[in-house]
Amino acid sequence: MSDLSKSNQISLLSLILPKESLDPVCASVNSAGATGIFQVTARGSVLSEGGLLNRFFPPPAPEQLLLQVLVSNDKVDEVTEAAIKAGHLDRVGSGAVFTIDCNDASFSKSFPGSHSNDERDSSPVGSGELEAICCICEKGIADDIAQAALQGGAPGPTITFGEGGGVRDKIPLLRMTKGPEKEFVWCVVEKAEADDIFGGMARAGKITEPGRGFMYSIPVRSGLINVSSTVSSSGLGANMEQIISALDDLKGGKEWRTAADAGKTQSLKTTTPLQNLVGLYCIVPRDNYEDVYDSVLEAGAPGVSTNFGVMVDSGSDDQNEEWALVYTSVGPDSVDSLREKLTSRLTELNISRFAFYSLPIPRALTYLGG
Repeated sequence: MSDLSKSNQISLLSLILPKESLDPVCASVNSAGATGIFQVTARGSVLSEGGLLNRFFPPPAPEQLLLQVLVSNDKVDEVTEAAIKAGHLDRVGSGAVFTIDCNDASFSKSFPGSHSNDERDSSPVGSGELEAICCICEKGIADDIAQAALQGGAPGPTITFGEGGGVRDKIPLLRMTKGPEKEFVWCVVEKAEADDIFGGMARAGKITEPGRGFMYSIPVRSGLINVSSTVSSSGLGANMEQIISALDDLKGGKEWRTAADAGKTQSLKTTTPLQNLVGLYCIVPRDNYEDVYDSVLEAGAPGVSTNFGVMVDSGSDDQNEEWALVYTSVGPDSVDSLREKLTSRLTELNISRFAFYSLPIPRALTYLGG
């Protein structure tokens, strides 16, 4: 553990991009100082504004890429501006960029990129008017959850794929009837709208029923969200996103949206969510992810999830190597001991390339029994 570089001055920078923006954005953020860029294949979600024909033959979900990279706080603004400029992320439908403050992060010496110890007091900046919502569900349920988010006003939810499991999966009968494949629905929304969107997604996915999944929210420090949410027929002069954007300009802000939706709350008033959890994330080569996955469950965590991807800024020899992001949610008092157990396990196995980071989870929702 003494070989780990630790810092509490790290932000998680996330980008949602169309495939054609990948190369210029990666080159720009790398030049601005971001290293270890983790890429996950994803697809978008849209509402069709077409007529009867589009209802029977809906347009295919747009291909997307989710990029995540850990950046020191003194570089994150520069990296964000580089991404916006290279990907034209200030335009409607171009994608999204947002930053989340990490509680802390630690890196092995061989992990891609250069990271140094930094134990200064964290002093995040930004308005904090956004919130990220993630729902982990069984395969085939994500589209219903994404549509609920769209109808609630969320900008184009992004769906990624991976694996997940929990304590109940150790029961032989459940292992026979449920596979490990999971879908992950991500969206970033205005904090004023987050309760209603969170509630709508939970209802659509029946998250409070046994075996239906897990969802949580994370505070976002700052972001620019211009993900496509609608598909229009070619005969229309403008799509709904462009119309709403124009109304925002005319009204001088977004407050008119809240006023229009007053009295239509869909928040979960009768369900008490879990509160003040911490998400612990471990990045390892895919060949080693099962050791981390199993160790998380053996340590007593209620569940674990995994996304797979590649490091797009790796050298030519390593560019096709797959990596895994393994994560779980636990109480604040359990984070340090769990990280120590995982670090010891990785050291025992002579795994030299890995990193940890933790994020605040103010609320979460799942089936609690009873």
